[in-house]
Amino acid sequence: MSAVLKPEAPHALPNALEQLVPMFIEAKRAEDAAKKARVEIEERILAVAPAREEGSVTLETGGYKLTTTGKLSYKADDLDALREVCRTWDANLVPIKTVHAIDETGCKFLRANRPELWAQVARVVTVTPAKSSVKVGL
Repeated sequence: MSAVLKPEAPHALPNALEQLVPMFIEAKRAEDAAKKARVEIEERILAVAPAREEGSVTLETGGYKLTTTGKLSYKADDLDALREVCRTWDANLVPIKTVHAIDETGCKFLRANRPELWAQVARVVTVTPAKSSVKVGL
């Protein structure tokens, strides 16, 4: 069962927003402060119980199970140079992968400008609403 929010009467909307916007700002401030505190505590925990370079370490403390996880990120600024280094290697050893992904910009273009083509694509593409966002500026 999904709930459908009905918009308030147009005359009530400004009053509701006048109340909701300051509440949003305060909640956002509290969220930012909580995130900052959490990150600082995580840094203190990692100073006492360091993570492995890669992988997880789990230990029990004070009735809690604490897991620290380390991870390395790999990046090549020049993929052509990496391909050259690996050009004589067996294909299964080359640390390069090709990723195929849907082109959202292309889909938006087809949907807005070429409905006859979009009709063909839409049969195999699922479109769902993304999370809406709220931003308040001062």
